[in-house]
Amino acid sequence: MDAKLAAAAVGVNAVGNSGTTNRLLLGILAGSSFASQLIGDASLSKRPMKRGSQPLAKFGAEIALSPAGTLPATVIGQKLHGAEIQLEVASAQVKSAAIFAALEAGSPLTIIEKLPTRNHTEIMLRQFGADITTEADNLTIHVQPGQELLGQEVEVPGDMSSAAFWLTAGRLRKSWPRMS
Repeated sequence: MDAKLAAAAVGVNAVGNSGTTNRLLLGILAGSSFASQLIGDASLSKRPMKRGSQPLAKFGAEIALSPAGTLPATVIGQKLHGAEIQLEVASAQVKSAAIFAALEAGSPLTIIEKLPTRNHTEIMLRQFGADITTEADNLTIHVQPGQELLGQEVEVPGDMSSAAFWLTAGRLRKSWPRMS
C-alpha cells in the first residue's frame, strides 16, 4: 500500500487500549466500502498486529500497518473474495475478525483452526441470520456471505469476572454489594 492510498483514509477510529476492539474492527472495516484508520493508545500501539491482519489479507483485505507491524492501521475497505485460511495462532478474536470480514465477501470462506477457540461469535451471528456452519471436529468453520442479518433481542448473561472488582471492594469495606 503506498502513501497515497494510506492518505485516503477518511475515518479515524480511536480504540484506546482495546486490542479486542482493534482486531474486530479490522475484520469489519476490511469488507466495508470506505477507507479508515485505527489508532490506539501508547500501550496498544506497541503491540504486534500482524497476527490479526495477515489472515484477512489472504482473502483480499488491504491493511497497512506501521513499519514495525503495529498501529496505526490503515484499512482500505473493499469487496473481499472467499478463501480457505488456516489460523496459525489459536485466537477467537482473530477468527471473529475473519468471520466479520467474510460476511461481506463475494464467495464463501473456510477457516481452519489448529485448536478450537471460543465460538461465541458463530453462535451470535447464527442467531442474527448468518449462514455459518462448523464441522464435527470443531476446527473448521464455513461462512457463506450475503446473508441479511436481522436484529434480535439478546439476553447477555452476567460475567462474574467483571463483577470481581466490585465484590472485592465491597468485601474490603466489610459489606457485600447486591447483584441481580
